[in-house]
Amino acid sequence: MEEIDNIAEEESGIAKRPERHHRKPESDRGSFFMLRQIFNILFMLVGVAGAYMYFKGNEAMGIVVFVIAMAFKMAECVLRFKK
Repeated sequence: MEEIDNIAEEESGIAKRPERHHRKPESDRGSFFMLRQIFNILFMLVGVAGAYMYFKGNEAMGIVVFVIAMAFKMAECVLRFKK
């Protein structure tokens, strides 16, 4: 049914404003949003460094770096549930 509506709108020349379903409004993001983003970025960077160390260097040190990356992710999860 929605596909028929879209075709009818295209034929009539009326453009429908796209809806943003993937993001919450800024007012609903919570007080820890920016800190959570920083923790996510740190998690990704430290995780990539840990993967590099694991496959190219010392395996034990790579595992330690992965554990540190997971600590950043756990901190982000705690902040997500705390809101």
